[in-house]
Amino acid sequence: MVGVELTALVLGAAMLVAAVVVLVAARRFAERGYERQERYRRQLFDAELDALARLREAGRIREDLIASVSHEFRTPLTAIRGSAATLSSRGDRITAESRDVLLTGIVEHADRLSRLLEDMLLAASAGAAPGRGSVADVTAALRGFRLGQSRPPVVLDIADDLAAYVDGITLDQVVRALADHIRADARRDRPVRLSAHRSGGEVVVELAYASARARSELSELFEPFGSREAAATGRPATLALYVVRRLVEAHGGQAAAGRDGDGLRVRIVLRALRPAAVGTPV
Repeated sequence: MVGVELTALVLGAAMLVAAVVVLVAARRFAERGYERQERYRRQLFDAELDALARLREAGRIREDLIASVSHEFRTPLTAIRGSAATLSSRGDRITAESRDVLLTGIVEHADRLSRLLEDMLLAASAGAAPGRGSVADVTAALRGFRLGQSRPPVVLDIADDLAAYVDGITLDQVVRALADHIRADARRDRPVRLSAHRSGGEVVVELAYASARARSELSELFEPFGSREAAATGRPATLALYVVRRLVEAHGGQAAAGRDGDGLRVRIVLRALRPAAVGTPV
């Protein structure tokens, strides 16, 4: 009897141990499942936050574009309509010289609308940054900076072998936008200085030029149609620096403006291809 009781006790203990093992294994399996669920939940939550951020950004861009259309398109459209109406109603009674002036004005205002629309679309699409992992030759792109005839002379001080994490098309668009800004904003009797150098892990581009803008306007330069002067006088505004900021920030860079003596200095920072070697002057 003692042997039977001992055997039964051993079997009972073994079954108890097996049950405990099964329970522990089941609990661990459940915990792992719970951890996976939590991980998936966090991933979904992060994805939702990212989607909301993108929606907010898209909404802000849409609002900027709507405000830009209502504000900046009104003046050239009014001028085009007025000139066309004059030619339609009195074209046979005005001089050939006056007709040429009206037609030239229509073409110029149409070109202005085309440039504004192109810049708006470019700024709106900048957030996608399709070439985020691309590398471009900054030295070559900046040495191609041109303003054209009857514009301020340009002095270049571009270091050799500068490369940054930005795709070539975007960099060319940045250079073009900088040139558009200078044509619209810089005094023509003073030289424009464009410099670029490496500083640690960054490529720093600086554009200095003479301007009559007040210090209070600096924060508005990188906003769409931020100039109060343009709103008050009808002077053609430009989206150029807004485009620059959008493109540069989309590739992990920065853009800012500050005073430079009696002029302005636009500063752009891009991520360099590789940090400068230890002991290398920057």
